[in-house]
Parts: sequence; structure tokens; C-alpha cells
Amino acid sequence: MKLKFCGAAQNVTGSRHLLLYDNKKILLDCGLVQGGFGRLENHQMNNNFLFDPKTIDAVVLSHAHIDHAGNLPTLIRQGFKGKIYCTEPTVELLAVMLEDAAKIQAQDAEYLRKRFQEEISPLYDKADVAKTLKRLVGYKYGEPFEVEPGCQAVFYDAGHVLGSAQVFLTVNEGNVTRRIAYTGDLGRKNMPILNDPYQIPSADVLITESTYAEHLHDSFEYVFEEMEWVVRDVVARGGKIIVPGFSLERTQELIYVLHKLYLDKKIPAVPIFVDSPMSTKISEVFMRHVDYYDDQSFKDFLGRAKSPFAFKNLKYITSVNDSKKLNEYKGSCIIISASGMCTAGRIVHHLKHNIEDPRNLILIVGYMAKGTLGRRIVEQKRKVKIMGSFYNLKADVLAMNEFSAHADKLELMDNIKKIKKLKQIFIVHGEELATAYMRDNIINTLKFKGEVYAPKLGESFDL
Repeated sequence: MKLKFCGAAQNVTGSRHLLLYDNKKILLDCGLVQGGFGRLENHQMNNNFLFDPKTIDAVVLSHAHIDHAGNLPTLIRQGFKGKIYCTEPTVELLAVMLEDAAKIQAQDAEYLRKRFQEEISPLYDKADVAKTLKRLVGYKYGEPFEVEPGCQAVFYDAGHVLGSAQVFLTVNEGNVTRRIAYTGDLGRKNMPILNDPYQIPSADVLITESTYAEHLHDSFEYVFEEMEWVVRDVVARGGKIIVPGFSLERTQELIYVLHKLYLDKKIPAVPIFVDSPMSTKISEVFMRHVDYYDDQSFKDFLGRAKSPFAFKNLKYITSVNDSKKLNEYKGSCIIISASGMCTAGRIVHHLKHNIEDPRNLILIVGYMAKGTLGRRIVEQKRKVKIMGSFYNLKADVLAMNEFSAHADKLELMDNIKKIKKLKQIFIVHGEELATAYMRDNIINTLKFKGEVYAPKLGESFDL
């Protein structure tokens, strides 16, 4: 029995972890590599798997984010014939997420053809997405199912995004049984909308994310007070707040917070525009799965017969023309737009038109991978390149890490500490320094006596 790490190894994006047992191959996640390497390098890494897709028996998916699920259509295009197991909300979310991802693949391929004067095809198209959606099989949290003979699985709430799961596998090979826990992306306690992450009590092997293994997050309880101050301050100086928002979860959390502040009369009645067709569709999916919400959401909204994602000052923008009109909007407003890392989508245009106005604020509410426009803005580079031209970064930049949907270093350590009988830990989904820091912390702080690895890309390990 082996694990081979084929993505998100000493890197955050492109999660692909391969379980091999009894001539079976089970793939945990199949995400896109994003940022960090450049478009051509990303395209090549996403198009060249470290395994033959035709030999994969099944895929078990943790959640719908593109860095975990966005390369599924490529897998199918290259010959994968099996089923893809995920939670029921993830089935619906992928219909939205992958359709949008196919458009981005076409745009990226066109850019690369012009840039390098080579014949470069998109990784996949809408036809591949349609084939992918037919392979999805959805399960509820806590509902056991057989992935393949000898491999049983259960999904547990990861508290990261709607439908996100920790994957628990029980694998039998001859006389050997291994219980393997995969965190996917582990969320945080006391966040809006979702329940807290489930605590897996016991496992032999843990594959854990490490995105924020070096960082501590502020408590989310401070978000309402800080957001009130931010909105009032920017509106008072006549500026706009530009928010790069991940369409899945982060945008819904932002709307939740702004709606509550509006209801409590804590912020002025400033127009709020969600300029993302995908965010609009995803918010509709959220309202079809209210049984996944936490008790506070019912207390704040649903118990009062209100949708968290609809109120007077909020307008969803879908058409291109209406999106362009926002560039001419006079006066203060809040614009939430995708993509979350500013690598594509309408947010790029909004940044282009607003980044040089010192009255404005760029509000960062999520992780920005190396090499992305979002990371350059977070690092407050004096000049940033947008759509081929350089712009002076004169707008204020504020990062609110309270919104992070990833566990911080204390939460990651606490999760590991509470999992009994662990023999092996594999640290993934983190940049090189973060994985090394977490490994050191597990060995020296937790005094863990088993094996701890921060795998390199392509490395395999016996279980």
C-alpha cells in the first residue's frame, strides 16, 4: 500500500494524491495548478499527470474549489473512466465551477498561442465538463460508501466551504488495514454560515493541509467591528471598496457580514455590487442547502424568514454591459468580484480602473498564491502589471485574515493532537517554508513519535 503525491507538494495549488493498493489506484482530488509558475508552466503541469489517467479506478473529492477539482475534465479527456465521489452540495457546485473554468481554459490557451506563437489547445472544454458531471456521485456527511473493493470511505464536515469534506478511508490489502484521514482544506471554528469542522477521533495515516502553518488568524468576532470601520472610513472620503472575492464561500461570507451590519444600521446604505455571474449561481446553490448551515445563520437570518444573500442595497451583476457601467459609477460603493486571486475575470478590470485612486481601498479577504496579481497587491508593490500595462498602486490595501477559511497553525496542531493512534503524517497544500515549519512543530512541539513527511512532488511512501 502506497501514497504518491502528484500535486500540492510543497505548493498550495494542484492537489492530487494517489493511493495505490491491491492493483487499485484511487485519486484524492484532482485540482489545477494556479499562479506561481507562469501560464505556460501551469498549462504544462496541468496537462501532464504523474500517472496514466486510464489506470485510475476512482476519484474521491474533498470539495469544489478549482485547486482541488478543476482538473477533473482533463483527467476524463485523457482517458479516466471511473466514478468521482463527493458530497451532494459539491455535485451542484461543480456544475457552476467547472463551466466557468472551461471558459478560462479557452482564454488561457488563446493567450498562450498569441504569446508563444505555438499551437496550444485548452486543457478541456464544455463537452469535457459535461462528461465530468455525469461521473459525479454524491453522498451525505457520515454516510459510508465503497470506493472500490477493499476501500470504504466516509465524508466528514471540513468547515471550509459548502459541502467541503474531510475524507476518511478504510483500506484493506491482504492482512493489512490502514485508516487514512485526508483533511482536504480544513476550516475554522466559529465562522459564519457553516458548522465547525468535524474532529476525526482516530486514524493510522493523516494527510493534512498546511496553508497557514506559520500564521495565526484573528478571531472572526472582530470582523463585524473592523468591517464597520472600513466601510465608514472609505465612504467618508468618497472612495470605493474593491474586493477580490472567491465565488465559493468567501463572497457569501462577505454578503452575510455586510447584510448583518446593514440590518443593525452599523454601516451607511452604500450600494453593494456582486459582479460575478458565478457568485450569483453559487449563492443560489447555497439557498438550496440550508440544512448545511450552522445555528447562528438560522438565528440571524433564516429564522427571521430572510435570505442572508438578498437585501435592498445588494445587486448582483451578470451582464458584461452592466459590469462595464460600474467603471463609470460616481460615488462610493462596494464591488465584490472574481477571481479571488485576481488571475482572471472581472476583478482585473475593476482593479485597472480603481487602483490609482488614493480614495479607494482594495480589501483582501483570501489567500493569494505566489505569482498572482493578488499577491503583488498584498505585497504592496509600487507598480503592478494589469492586462499588459503597469499601474501605480495608490489605493489603500487592507488584508483581513479573519476571513480565512483555512485553519491556522494552532488549529492545525490542535486537530493533529486530537487524532489518536497516528503512525504517519504527510504535510501537503503549503508552500515549502510552511510545510517545513509544520513538520518541525509536529516533531518538537507535539512530540509526535511517528513518521512525519513534507513530500516533494512525485514522491511515494509505503503505508
